[in-house]
Amino acid sequence: MSVAPSPPEKDLTTTHGRMPPAPLLSDPATPTKASSHNIFFAAVETTRMPMIVTDPNQPDNPIVFCNNAFSRMTGYNLDEIIGRNCRFLQGPETNYDAIDQVREAVRTREEVAVEVLNYRKNGSTFWNALFVSPVFGEDGQLLYFFGSQLDISRRKEAEEALHQAQKMEAVGKLTGGIAHDFNNLLQVVLGYVDMLEARIDASDRASRRAVEAIGMAANRGATLTQQLLAFARKQELRDRLLNLNTLITDFGTIVERSVGDGVRVRRVFQDELWNCRVDPVQAEMALLNLLSNARDAVEGKGDVVIETDNVVSPADHPLAPGLEPGEYVRVAVTDDGKGFDVAQIDRVFDPFFSTKDVGKGTGLGLSMVYGFVRQSGGAVLAENVEGKGARVAMFFPRARGMVEPEKLQASQTRGHGERILMVEDQEEIAQLGRAILEDLGYDVVQCPSASKAIDLLDTDSDFRLIFTDIVMPGGINGVELAKEVRRRFPAMPILLTTGYSDRALDAESSSFDLVRKPYRRAELAQRIRTLLEGPNGVV
Repeated sequence: MSVAPSPPEKDLTTTHGRMPPAPLLSDPATPTKASSHNIFFAAVETTRMPMIVTDPNQPDNPIVFCNNAFSRMTGYNLDEIIGRNCRFLQGPETNYDAIDQVREAVRTREEVAVEVLNYRKNGSTFWNALFVSPVFGEDGQLLYFFGSQLDISRRKEAEEALHQAQKMEAVGKLTGGIAHDFNNLLQVVLGYVDMLEARIDASDRASRRAVEAIGMAANRGATLTQQLLAFARKQELRDRLLNLNTLITDFGTIVERSVGDGVRVRRVFQDELWNCRVDPVQAEMALLNLLSNARDAVEGKGDVVIETDNVVSPADHPLAPGLEPGEYVRVAVTDDGKGFDVAQIDRVFDPFFSTKDVGKGTGLGLSMVYGFVRQSGGAVLAENVEGKGARVAMFFPRARGMVEPEKLQASQTRGHGERILMVEDQEEIAQLGRAILEDLGYDVVQCPSASKAIDLLDTDSDFRLIFTDIVMPGGINGVELAKEVRRRFPAMPILLTTGYSDRALDAESSSFDLVRKPYRRAELAQRIRTLLEGPNGVV
């Protein structure tokens, strides 16, 4: 509807034996003159669906009628609309393929339905589901074009979010598989680095520096795989006791990179911050989501503050909606942007709700933060800070009586000839694991599959511990093996390992101890020794 059509060339009362898409009009009066006397135009005027009528018999096919709904949708007053061509709603990001379809339909006097990105008077965009139909007189002459519209921005956002989720799921599957294989490679590298380090003489500084460099590079690779697995949601997610001051400090490099050079990040940490029990990977992802929102709020140039403190939420006035009375660790991200819209602040945690322009946000970031914090037993608060902008605070319950086990000395982590059944299908990892365990003083029997391990236990059950990978071929995985061992030998310690997991296995394996690949020699030694000594420290 952006150009004037060609003059009528033929009678279009019928087209290939069918009636035209709109009724014939016996009164050719313009809609603006007829609206006060015609019940049809009175109904159109009051309906909630935006509608317009254009006159193709005038130069540039101008709008000659619009209802109040169209005025509300576009933000223009009636005198700013009447007499103009519809192209005033177009802008830089308008999809001109759709406009070409409308132009062609106007030229051929046919109906058309398209979805087009239009602009309101204030410059904001909205997706418009536009239906255009010609209106003919009784003599078959083209009188008007009728256009009905519908703002479908929310639907388009939801479709985009679904498309994005499907794309991320596909990428995540690929990423998870790569990270799994990479973890196995890193396990071999780090395992032999540890063995070499134990054998190199302290005076051979050149060799020690070379081994340390290999270890540092492999550790960076291990960190990368953990991030890839977290992105792919294939990371085993288990909470642990930690201090959020330490987590945020260790996460500093990624924080600086995620906000960009134009954003200044200031940290205000409380001394002697209480510990809490949360999933560190999810906590990092939640923090990144908040920082991403803060960066967008200051438009890439401003100040962002990360604060931590110990707080007590009273019963009569909770610090955040849904927060139970008690002691909490608070982590808040504050920006100096424009703040939240007061009318929308109660909806910021709703899925698919976003204050960003179409195509610039899925509306899922804060809802993911909300879900994670609530699952951790806490709550989230979004508020405006006078003179500073917006603040989002996460409250995590203080952890009590959950002290991490004390590190054992190197002399306490060695074995004393105890028999260990190791189940691992990857030959190079099996050789490495066996070498490490034998070097630590254990007697190791290795099986390449869970089924063969079960067959072995039928004839030889004189083992002090089972050490098994989770993901293995053959129809029986490590979790199923662990369950069978526990059924047969309830007192037998079991240690699982994996470089990859999924939600089903995570839930099933939660009752067993687990060491994640790539594990280090010292970590494996301590985990095995702790299991062998048992809760009373007696082997």
